[in-house]
Amino acid sequence: MEKRLKGLRLRRGRAVAICAVLAVALHGCSPLWKPRSPHSAPPAEPERSAGGKIFDKWCSDCHRTAEGPGSLALQRKYQGSLPAVLKQRSDLRPDYIKLAVRHGISFMPSFRKTEISDADLALLAAYLAPSQ
Repeated sequence: MEKRLKGLRLRRGRAVAICAVLAVALHGCSPLWKPRSPHSAPPAEPERSAGGKIFDKWCSDCHRTAEGPGSLALQRKYQGSLPAVLKQRSDLRPDYIKLAVRHGISFMPSFRKTEISDADLALLAAYLAPSQ
């Protein structure tokens, strides 16, 4: 009886941990579509660099705003000494960006070459570190 209760507590603890991780990961997510008035014109897409489009596709869910989970993790890590939003950073170097994307950091996943090609990764690194 005691083993059974312990097993239930362990399963419940895992379920709570999984829910917490999902809540943090999904916090920055937005709806996949927004209803539009049938009388409104389609939204104009601003000009973006190729690196900006790659950032929007792969990185923006977590790193576009200060409330994204990636930005929140960087806020905790740097405690205000560096901006948490990647586009506000001036210290990022292309080689560091490539390393972080390919290998991941903390809970940030790594991205394979089949997801972000080497050419696209170079464009992304140039977008995030334009002065380097």
